[in-house]
Amino acid sequence: MSTTSFKCNNCGAGIEFSPDHGKFKCEYCLSEFTEDELIRGPKKDLGPDPDEIKDHIKTYHCNSCGADVVTEETTSATFCYYCHNPVILTDKLKGEFLPQKMIPFKISKERAQQQFINWAGKKKFVPKDFTSSSQLEKITGVYLPYWRVEANARIDYIGEGRNIKTWRVGNTEYTETKKFEIVRKGNFELNNVGEVGFDKIEKALLNGIGPYNEDDAIPFSMGYLSGFYAEQYNIPREEVEPFVKRDLERYFGYMLSEITSGYQQVREIKNDMELNYKNWYFSLLPAWILTYNYNGKTYIYAVNGQNGKSFGELPLSQKRLFSTTGLISGVAMLLLILGGWLIW
Repeated sequence: MSTTSFKCNNCGAGIEFSPDHGKFKCEYCLSEFTEDELIRGPKKDLGPDPDEIKDHIKTYHCNSCGADVVTEETTSATFCYYCHNPVILTDKLKGEFLPQKMIPFKISKERAQQQFINWAGKKKFVPKDFTSSSQLEKITGVYLPYWRVEANARIDYIGEGRNIKTWRVGNTEYTETKKFEIVRKGNFELNNVGEVGFDKIEKALLNGIGPYNEDDAIPFSMGYLSGFYAEQYNIPREEVEPFVKRDLERYFGYMLSEITSGYQQVREIKNDMELNYKNWYFSLLPAWILTYNYNGKTYIYAVNGQNGKSFGELPLSQKRLFSTTGLISGVAMLLLILGGWLIW
């Protein structure tokens, strides 16, 4: 199998995509290129032709925890961002595993590290080395696999709305009831719905850093993987479809309740909704992942690589907790003793 790498058009050094600049930046000569400029460079530095992308990606398998990590073909060894153990090469990414779309990173590693420091710094009783430089260096940029769908819904709704007003004049009570016919018909488009296609990270963690803005999605391009990892999906589309359908029905139901609001009472007469999927596609979405092993448990923290939203579980240092508790108890005991002396 042939190999390829993305190199600077000026000096020939390896080049990576920089989220801060929105371009590919060379760390040696500081040149910057858009994707088109990089592709128009010298023939020997070109990235793979789109028809050959599937032949220029390697999947590495971690024999320790079972995670799959994808990167460009020139990489011969790397580390697992879950357990930090070395992983070995496998060849899995083919055909149906080729993404159709992706959202490139906009948050750099430095910004992700600062997000983590800001977040963890507000918490108490975490281990001292939790925010150490050696720990922060482990934060890894990963493209995670999602199943996304472009959908529309045809809604045909008829209802009766009522507003009731009551007042008194002397001993007489009056009630006024106004009735309104509610008619809502139309087609609604939605393209920001989907489910993660990967079960190695808890879904709650990934939901915690969502949603992503699909307006930034672009056709998949191998170049944007340079300098990052990527995961292939291990949950087929058929398994996520029921969850996506449920979310879409909830969304359109909520939207319908919004456009029929303004009435004290609503009586539904007709409610027909036809949900259609226009296009399913496999997409890669960016996230910074940081893992921390403490007392035999792995804690995972994530930062949305598009907007910087953070989420994760913090470890609790029993030593720091007990030290603080002991200090508080000691101060309380001292105050009691001093209080006793003052009484006597």
